[in-house]
Amino acid sequence: MTIFIQKIKKLFELFSTYITPPIFAVLFIGILTCILLFISPINGLADNGQYFYVLNSNSLFINNPNTYPYADYFQKTYGIMQYFNQTSTKFVSVQQLFITLAIWLNKLFFSKTVFDIRFLGMVYLIFFLPAIYLLIKGLTAGVSIQKSYLMALLVIFILGDASYTIFFNSFYKEAVSYLASLYIFASCIYFYRGTKKRKEKVGMLVLLLISSIMLIGTSHQEYILVIGLVIVGIGLFKYMNTRASRFFLSFLLLWMLGTTLLATIFIPNPFQEQDLYHSLSRGVMLETDKPDKRLSEGKINPQYGLEKGTSYHENYSPVSPKSSQVKKNLLNKTGLFWILNNYLHHPNEFQAMLNLDMQDIYFVKPKELGNYEKTNHYKPKQQVNFFTLYNRINAATFPKEFNFYLLFIIVIVGIYGVGLYKGIKLNCTWMIFRFFFILGFSINLLLVFLLSVIISGDSNLVLHLFLASFYIDCLTILLLSDILGQRVWSDDQANEEAIVSYEKN
Repeated sequence: MTIFIQKIKKLFELFSTYITPPIFAVLFIGILTCILLFISPINGLADNGQYFYVLNSNSLFINNPNTYPYADYFQKTYGIMQYFNQTSTKFVSVQQLFITLAIWLNKLFFSKTVFDIRFLGMVYLIFFLPAIYLLIKGLTAGVSIQKSYLMALLVIFILGDASYTIFFNSFYKEAVSYLASLYIFASCIYFYRGTKKRKEKVGMLVLLLISSIMLIGTSHQEYILVIGLVIVGIGLFKYMNTRASRFFLSFLLLWMLGTTLLATIFIPNPFQEQDLYHSLSRGVMLETDKPDKRLSEGKINPQYGLEKGTSYHENYSPVSPKSSQVKKNLLNKTGLFWILNNYLHHPNEFQAMLNLDMQDIYFVKPKELGNYEKTNHYKPKQQVNFFTLYNRINAATFPKEFNFYLLFIIVIVGIYGVGLYKGIKLNCTWMIFRFFFILGFSINLLLVFLLSVIISGDSNLVLHLFLASFYIDCLTILLLSDILGQRVWSDDQANEEAIVSYEKN
């Protein structure tokens, strides 16, 4: 038995010499994702009706309109327009950069007339794997090699889940927000934990800035996340030792706030009317027994209470949601402040809507969208089960009430708040920054929860709560890795003066 254990140790030492924990995680997740996205049966997400804006603004089109499966099946090929697009929609997003690169690669290696969405999946994957490497590098800095592999397995199990990576084979903007948020998370951890070299720290700050711009520039829904990002930025002041550096950081944070505000005002939101309608029909009116009375309280024609529970795209609602009548007498007379005022006067209904949100947060990928191509083997809306164990466990075991997550946020901020106190007392820079980093992520998690209800009711909840699911997982990964590395409130094994490298293992 002793000889067997010694052989196992030697094999592990040999393995760890060539395959470090970051490389192990990259290879493992890379292989799993390639199987999911590129090897038959090819998986992706079906179209819920929102693809049109993305396709049209990128000179792509549905090349089989009569047989297009929409939500039932995933479709991997689309047409590429050969002439100037005179009907281009006003859709502005960082996502267009990834799609443009994918189209260029598609034309170079495949076809100039047919776009295969797997090229977009490949582009996302190329950007995804370095973020995983950087994250593991930061999480495992200064930790024993055995614990490092455990942390790598934790990240593989959570962030390599197919419920996240399947978005790469789709035109949903969640793929970009996932990548941007992952880079923000990874760069912050590597900044305060993984390196003491000045050049690398500057590099991480640049990466953090670029990733933040990417996240905010994904869509209107992400604009509000600038609040949490600014809080993360406030934590960086402890690292700024000169007046010039503090001034520059202040300028950057104010620039982010100002630019986001201007973007909110001047960049059109193609889904504004749709979201506003859903915030009323599937939000304000959904949890009240008398929607007509609720509307009359807000000086709206009570007859529009008949629209309760209807969708913007329904063909048989009492009044067409897309009609000029609805726009004039309902949508134009309401808005964000009208909805906020309603929920302030009816907090119990708002609480009920938040709890309704919790029913869908664990799924990550919408269960009403098919994941397979249309063949004889698969049913409409059939879901992929390949490497989705983590999210299935979440859906089966975790509480489905908003108060649980509010408590989760309070507890995790409280835990790291003790670290902040010790950091101030000991003048420990990284512990102070870590708290603001955690606080920023926690506030953005809370904002995603609240705004999902306020802005769109219970419509497309899984997509709207995508980042909330991801932020919960990020905070869970960080807490578990800190517990495993015994550095929740201290960092005796790894600090800014002593970084253990993998080359020594």
